Amino acid sequence: MYKSVSKWVKNIAYLNIVLLVLASCSSYKKAAYLQTTDKSSEQGLHSLYETQGVKFQAGDILSITVNAEELAAVEAFNLPLLPAQTGLSLSSGGRQTYLVDDEGNIDFPVLGSINVLGMGQSELAFHLKKDLRKYLKSDPILTIRLINFRISVIGEVLSPGVYNISKEKVNLLEALSLAGDMTIQGERKNIVLMRESDEGLLKVVRLDISSIDILSSPYFYLKQNDVIYVVPNKAKSRSADISSQTSILLSLGSVLLSVANLIVLLVKK
Repeated sequence: MYKSVSKWVKNIAYLNIVLLVLASCSSYKKAAYLQTTDKSSEQGLHSLYETQGVKFQAGDILSITVNAEELAAVEAFNLPLLPAQTGLSLSSGGRQTYLVDDEGNIDFPVLGSINVLGMGQSELAFHLKKDLRKYLKSDPILTIRLINFRISVIGEVLSPGVYNISKEKVNLLEALSLAGDMTIQGERKNIVLMRESDEGLLKVVRLDISSIDILSSPYFYLKQNDVIYVVPNKAKSRSADISSQTSILLSLGSVLLSVANLIVLLVKK
């Protein structure tokens, strides 16, 4: 009788291990990013990197600095220096900045009004260099930065907040990384991206980062003022997230083992 009960206890222990493994596999499938392999998506990422990125729009604040061998000549094409104590002095290279007006124009010294709407940093640099060569003997060097490039990340991330971006391009995964990554309760298949269109309309799209296909999405690269909302998964909404499901399975196994041990003690008596 005792051997029979002991065998039953071992079987329950094995069942407990199996339940734990199954729970772990389920959690991985729900939590992992970019789970499939698709060469077309990888090729799509390369083409997106070439075409996507920040495009200037009304309300943007730009820092543009012109340099060349003849320093005295380029001074006329640069805005005055900012006082050292101002907050923008460091981010703008120490100079005053350009505000893109409602029509997409900036007022550039000597060159006059320039429409930058829809341009990226490389496009604007090319356009300015072409015009500046008429006034300078050497090839000008331009440094262009978007000062107010910021994104917001909220919801199921470790550090929600507003983040200033210092480079020309930032993608969705980088944005999540800035916010400390998603929590285990975040819904990988339902990330909400809110973006204001050029017409001032708010567009809302839902993205799935559990699939590698996200790499070829036109929304993979972010734009200024984008808001990313990581939706809590259904498990958390039901107060039964992935970790608690695992705990429930372990608890069930523990209860069964406790019952089995009790039976063994009773049999011994």
